[in-house]
Amino acid sequence: MWVKLAVKLFLREFKRGELTIIFAAIALAVLTVFSLSSITERIGLNIDQKTSDFIAADRRLSSNHAFQPEILTKASDFGLATAKMLYFDSMLFANDELVLSSVKATTAGYPLRGKLIVKTSLIGEEHEVAAGPTPGNVWLSEGLFYSLGVKVGDEVELGAGVFTVSKVLVTEPDAPFFSLSGNKRVLLNYDDIEKTQTVQPGSRVFHRLLFAGTEQQLTDYYSWLKPNLKSNQNWEGIKDRQSPLGENLARSERFLLLAGLFGIMLAAVAMAVSAKRYCERQYDPVAMMKTLGGSRGTIRKIFLLHLSLVTLSSIVVGLLLGFVLQHIGASYLAQFMGTVLPAAGMKPWLLSCVVGVLCALMFSLKPLLDLFDIPPLRVLRRNLGDSLTLSKVHLSLSMLTILVLMWVFSGEIVTTLILFGSTLVVIAVLFAISRGLFFAGRRLGLRPGSSWSLAIATLQKRANANAVQLISFALAIKLMLFLVVLKNDMIADWQMQVPEDAPNMFIINIAEHEVQPIQEFFVQRNIPHEAFYPVFSGRVDAVNGEPYARRISKQEGEQQEEQAREGVSREPNLTWLDEVPEGNEIVEGKWFSNTDEIEVSVFEGWRDVLGLELGDVITLLVNEQPIEARVTSFRSVDWGTIKPNFVMILSPNIAGQVPVTYFSAAQLQAHHTKDINALLKRLPTVSMIDIKARIEQAQSIIAQVSLAIGFVLSIVLISGALVLISQVQASLAERMQEVVILRTLGARARLIKLATLYEFLLLGAIAGLVAAVVSDIALLIIQQQLFSVDGRLHPYIWLLGPATGALFVAVIGYFMVANTMRQNTQGLLRKIA
Repeated sequence: MWVKLAVKLFLREFKRGELTIIFAAIALAVLTVFSLSSITERIGLNIDQKTSDFIAADRRLSSNHAFQPEILTKASDFGLATAKMLYFDSMLFANDELVLSSVKATTAGYPLRGKLIVKTSLIGEEHEVAAGPTPGNVWLSEGLFYSLGVKVGDEVELGAGVFTVSKVLVTEPDAPFFSLSGNKRVLLNYDDIEKTQTVQPGSRVFHRLLFAGTEQQLTDYYSWLKPNLKSNQNWEGIKDRQSPLGENLARSERFLLLAGLFGIMLAAVAMAVSAKRYCERQYDPVAMMKTLGGSRGTIRKIFLLHLSLVTLSSIVVGLLLGFVLQHIGASYLAQFMGTVLPAAGMKPWLLSCVVGVLCALMFSLKPLLDLFDIPPLRVLRRNLGDSLTLSKVHLSLSMLTILVLMWVFSGEIVTTLILFGSTLVVIAVLFAISRGLFFAGRRLGLRPGSSWSLAIATLQKRANANAVQLISFALAIKLMLFLVVLKNDMIADWQMQVPEDAPNMFIINIAEHEVQPIQEFFVQRNIPHEAFYPVFSGRVDAVNGEPYARRISKQEGEQQEEQAREGVSREPNLTWLDEVPEGNEIVEGKWFSNTDEIEVSVFEGWRDVLGLELGDVITLLVNEQPIEARVTSFRSVDWGTIKPNFVMILSPNIAGQVPVTYFSAAQLQAHHTKDINALLKRLPTVSMIDIKARIEQAQSIIAQVSLAIGFVLSIVLISGALVLISQVQASLAERMQEVVILRTLGARARLIKLATLYEFLLLGAIAGLVAAVVSDIALLIIQQQLFSVDGRLHPYIWLLGPATGALFVAVIGYFMVANTMRQNTQGLLRKIA
């Protein structure tokens, strides 16, 4: 019986618009979460795919020894595409010239991600190819053509084999960001390794397996592979690469995460306010039901069914609208970026449904309980039950729910607490301001007939309601200001780390006697360049005499104690310097002393990875020669600058104990090509690495993140407007009564209109000012804690906040009540009745 009554009442209230507010709020929450999480996930996947091109796969497995055959067999069982690679150094011979080159042998599937770029001659046009050389052919990098004096079509000897030079190798997707092999690179077919007879038992070679597939396939395969990995095998992805690209990828994920959190917060605020307002509007119907004999249990069932029906319908509508919105947004972004965004997974769907249900339950629970306690006498005494309007329990539940939603969405408690804490500050400050206005207005005195006086009187009368409105307005403005600063300042700061005059070429393999001629070459042609650094490779073998064990990958998001130990499984490039280089800062310890002991300064990111402390003695293997160095300092290093940086810098007293070459970096223009070719011919042992593609990739990531945040900003603006509309709509009945009273007392229409406009201007300006100040402080903390950059204030938003807030709230608020003020008094009385 009660179900029939509940459905009948539900349909009637839905037609009358009684459920509009809570329906719109839940739909808004679901729509916002779905669209934001879908867009950010799709752009994140696109960035991951782009960066995966730089390891030529989604994951790779590295080892100094051959792999077990079952590793590839099992990968096929999991549906993964695979490719094999082998690295080794060998002498290349042609035209009576002998050059040491770095050889990479690949199978037909290489590269699994990205493209190889080649030329058919030294002066030919660059073009992409999907696979490496066929058996019997080799591709040589440009430097080898100069060193050997060969051209495409000539034959070269590699080990015991003779091969035809079929193409000029320009770029490989997984070319090292910095390598001593430089432009002395050879690409060989994997089947021709035996023909060279270079790889023998005990040879110094490096094996790699490449894998490509879906994230689920890779995760399932790694679950099988993990217990079978040997100590000399490393599973890694792009996040494991210590490079500017890896740094930019990690930073882009934090930007997208931060942007998504704003949408979660705004949707939750809209739901909390709307749910409370809906229950308040049901006080009179519940009192009437009780007067007519309705039991508490029946009333509870009716309204719980109403809540269930409106929640289900609003979630469905929110998902549909969110899907359409994210599809339109993704299509626009994909067209702008010239790419196809990958499809999002199930996470946005599941997260949106959870948010909708959780919001409906947690934000409506306490108001519904209050609703059931409304006394029947309210039909005679309309003020009964008003004491339930503000509930500390409801506020606490709402805040707890918002905190949990943000934490679940982000997975980062520090970021969540910073944003949530700044929100609490906004709430506290605005409540204090709202109460202060109430008392200050009385002291100032009000002049009859003044629009400003009437506006302040209205603010005083609705002090508690205005406090809630102020908070809603301020949170919407706060999120907008956050995104404006993210897009205009923090993204710009990030982009400034790859300035226009950044080096785009590394010059390596420079002998000591060649440093001065190259330096003179740069000076004569006004080519900007970095200093010339001595460089050598060294393997981190032990600390305090204790050898390292292999650790597994951080690509799969494992715990800190199981992360890969960078530098253990490879030989990083090392140098020695007299002073701390530009872009480095000592965070602990001190620079080198004048002792006879060799000392070392270590990149702070390796402190935990290698388990180092000040005073530890590191054993480095340099050409199998053990060298011990004591750790005297840890440095912060800005890898995103695309400039020469080192994970370890040794004291100058190591000079003469290890063989070195020198390297530098320069910013070359297109018109320098002819002169550079002449220099390479004159100094055939010198190599150059073109890193323009790496810089373009970093800039591409920044552009995508900037576009994503712009899209999020547009959604937040729409959501903020909807929140404001729902707030104003909730007070329309009370405003109608005020207009009727004022007209009865003889107030002119112009006075009422201006007073209403000034009221919204004051609310918007106050909310904007508080939002701006709190936002700037929160951004300062976020810059330091989340992005590890020097935080700075943004005074321009202290003016932008109040101005934007006043305009935003005044325009939308006045538009909402304009129709009410245009109606005659009789019409308003009929609506109120």
